[in-house]
Amino acid sequence: MKLQTLHIEFAANAPRTSTGLRGVVTLCALLCAAAAFVLGQSALEATRLARTLSDARGDAAPPPAAASRPGRADADELARVQLVRQTSHSLTTPWADLLGALESVPTRVALLSIDPSASKRTVLLSAEAARPQDMIDFLNALQNDRRLAHVTLVSHQVQEKAVGTPMRFQVQADWGPQP
Repeated sequence: MKLQTLHIEFAANAPRTSTGLRGVVTLCALLCAAAAFVLGQSALEATRLARTLSDARGDAAPPPAAASRPGRADADELARVQLVRQTSHSLTTPWADLLGALESVPTRVALLSIDPSASKRTVLLSAEAARPQDMIDFLNALQNDRRLAHVTLVSHQVQEKAVGTPMRFQVQADWGPQP
């Protein structure tokens, strides 16, 4: 006789978050911390360079920007400015809208990967469903969410060698205000 596992739901309406979504939130938090650190280091370095230059000139005022000459220091500074801009753009990305949209979808689909593009405000989802109808229900739920736009089924494939022959598919969607 085989014992059956008993699943009891004590709070049927309690919100659930998947491990994948928790990982994305953790990744976003780490990116925010790294961006803050890089921004702070860049500000400290700029202040130090301004002091060194003003000490070399013998004045107390920071040097005017037009007086700088082209060279390696300017290329390094441009790279830092570009990094700060990218970090700022990443920090202002509406990650909460994307995560909220994905968490609110009631479905029987397993999300395998979430690949967001902050610059394009698009996301590519890889998922797996036991039945074709589950995949269609998932797509309909995403299309009905007001935080997502242009939800499109990119590809689908029946996994014939896997147990139960599930369907693996990819969905692409836009989210948030477009840049």
